Amino acid sequence: MSQFDLADFEAQVHALLAAYQRLQADYDALKAAHEAEYQRNQEIRERLNGVIERIRALEAEAHNV
Repeated sequence: MSQFDLADFEAQVHALLAAYQRLQADYDALKAAHEAEYQRNQEIRERLNGVIERIRALEAEAHNV
């Protein structure tokens, strides 16, 4: 039966904690990037809707002439 090595176990725990912290930082960065992209898409969608409304108004005006 193998003997439990406390130092080896401690090193593994520290490695797991470091990996967790890296993953958490990556997750936070991705979450922030996603939010920024979502905001950008919302702004573009609003601008596009404005353009579509102007086109519809011009079409309606052309039909009334």
